[in-house]
Amino acid sequence: MTLLDCTLRTGGRLTGGSVPLALAADYLAVCARLGIDVIELGSVHDPADRSAPRGALLPVPLPERYGPRFSVLLDTARLPVTDAAATASAGRIADTLATGPVSVGLVRLAVRYDRVARAAAPLHLLREAGFGVCLFLTDIDLASYPELDRCLGESAALGPLDAVFLVDSLGSLRPERVIELVQSTRAAVSAPVGIHARDNQGFALHNTVVARSSGATWQDAAVYGIGPGAGLTRTEQLLALLGATPTDLAPLLALIATHVAPLKQRYGWGAGPRQVMAGLARIPVASVTGL
Repeated sequence: MTLLDCTLRTGGRLTGGSVPLALAADYLAVCARLGIDVIELGSVHDPADRSAPRGALLPVPLPERYGPRFSVLLDTARLPVTDAAATASAGRIADTLATGPVSVGLVRLAVRYDRVARAAAPLHLLREAGFGVCLFLTDIDLASYPELDRCLGESAALGPLDAVFLVDSLGSLRPERVIELVQSTRAAVSAPVGIHARDNQGFALHNTVVARSSGATWQDAAVYGIGPGAGLTRTEQLLALLGATPTDLAPLLALIATHVAPLKQRYGWGAGPRQVMAGLARIPVASVTGL
């Protein structure tokens, strides 16, 4: 199993820039002791895109002989439409990552399930530049059976991938649908399958475990579920389910008490009525009004 922790990225989305430096430094020290495999630093953008948010990738000091790998997320919807322009944009991103303060080894390309072809050109460029590449298939619960077949066929045609992530963008996934999606993806794509579960309906941890039992070998989580809206699978709960002892988790729980719980008081992520209703209706939270 590969555990990818999204705390820095989803926490940065929540705060509109980046998490506090003190939180980032203490978090990185804790992750090195917990056996987390990959840490997602943030979202990455073409430096030529002046409208892109800044400050997502933190130049924080790392503990000596640091273990986990680092990833970033690239939203392909922000790239140019033509292959040539998208390739050029991905080249600038690759150059930025290569000269950054932290060695990034993995890029996850977020793409809607019905637009996988848009990811092809930047994905090939990044793979040729030496990065591991993953697909991060958003809105996947909305795909009909023919659309899912087409999506997975296009994904398989992209060549070697580190993983293909099924993203519960709307917090709408139910366990039976998770099983169906994981099994279909495993049958169609040779890459490992991952799950990114949101907690609108209180199913994030359960869906992550169900995905794992169905053959998904990559799991996303975030400390205390930190992230916009209802938040994600909670790292501390997933680790406990996987066998971590109270002693193992003590530094992480101290991090939550010191740094993350105060952020929750300020930003208030979690499954309130609007998030629950949006998940049930399979629509964005912003579309739910009057609650």
